[in-house]
Amino acid sequence: MLKYYIITIAVMSVLTFIAFAVDKIKSSGDSSRIPESVLLSLISFGGSVGGLIGIYVLRHKTNPLTKFHFAVTEFAALAVQAYLLIMLAGVV
Repeated sequence: MLKYYIITIAVMSVLTFIAFAVDKIKSSGDSSRIPESVLLSLISFGGSVGGLIGIYVLRHKTNPLTKFHFAVTEFAALAVQAYLLIMLAGVV
């Protein structure tokens, strides 16, 4: 079970990072962007590591006044996903 959880987290993190990168590229042009609800959903459903990398490496969705909900969702999802990993690993 642990192996499948780690694979799921890894795949979702890669997909989330790609979505952040695509949205960052599209933000400078006039093309349609990826909705925030999609990015937040990807973070919540296992892509918190990829979202964290996307936020800090790509410097995307970092304005604390207008994008505070991204930081809250990111760290809450990261905490839940880390807790599940610890529980599945049998450390606690």
